[in-house]
Amino acid sequence: MTLVENHNRQTFVLSNLIQVLVIHLVAIAIAPFYFTWGALLFAVVTLFLFGYSMGIFHHMYLTHRSFKCARWVEQLGSLFGTLTWRGPFAPPIQYVAMHKIHHAYSDTELDPHTPTKGVFFALMSWFWQMPYGFTRSELYSKYVPEMANDSWYVFLDRNTNLLQLAWGVLCFLGGWAFGDIENGVRFLLYGVFVRALFTLYLINAVDLINHTIGYRSYETKDNSTNSFIMAAVHLGGAISWHNNHHAHQHYFTVKARWWEFDVHHRFLQVLSKFGWVSDIVILDEVRRGR
Repeated sequence: MTLVENHNRQTFVLSNLIQVLVIHLVAIAIAPFYFTWGALLFAVVTLFLFGYSMGIFHHMYLTHRSFKCARWVEQLGSLFGTLTWRGPFAPPIQYVAMHKIHHAYSDTELDPHTPTKGVFFALMSWFWQMPYGFTRSELYSKYVPEMANDSWYVFLDRNTNLLQLAWGVLCFLGGWAFGDIENGVRFLLYGVFVRALFTLYLINAVDLINHTIGYRSYETKDNSTNSFIMAAVHLGGAISWHNNHHAHQHYFTVKARWWEFDVHHRFLQVLSKFGWVSDIVILDEVRRGR
């Protein structure tokens, strides 16, 4: 049996739905009463830190192997990516297996989060409306055996919620240390729940926008598009120029038009100056004159 078998057998995952509901409830109904600009800034900074770590390490490193890096950089990046607390897409082993399925069957019935099944499905409800195979953790190892035998990634997958709890405790203690108990609660709310709410919509929007709206530079078998909207939020990269990415999945960045910038690539270039990152795989079609 594999992940894609029994794909028409939808399984309701209550824990994922509860997580999404709790994030919305706390971020919308409670957090505003503790608002400060400093707390909001903290939510935004952690959003960028964790979200970009998921994009760079879970996505481009662990899934597509588009660069090499030091082991401690890999571990730290994957830890931050796991702390996005983004439902089934936070644990790295699950992420990589599901994303490989997405690329193999993009915008078909076997795609775990295609907008062809509806806007709300692509944006959110695929978290708890999952094909039967995606609820069986033992099946993920067939798609990523090298990660399933790595104790670090097994630890992250098995302890995603506990790690988020530990992060929440750090937020509370940090806020308390620079203020009082109320300030600790404030930074807990904004560092965990408000940040997680931003993450859900800003990253999940990729599944919707980048497969429905935008332009295409390559004729791929799916509906992937390049989006200026996502580029404004995500600062370029495979998430923004998604059609380019689907056409050339192994490359960290694919530049098909002169305006397709990639801040993520610049960030890796900085890390490479310290010897922490190497062998970044890029394709610049503009310079090649294509």
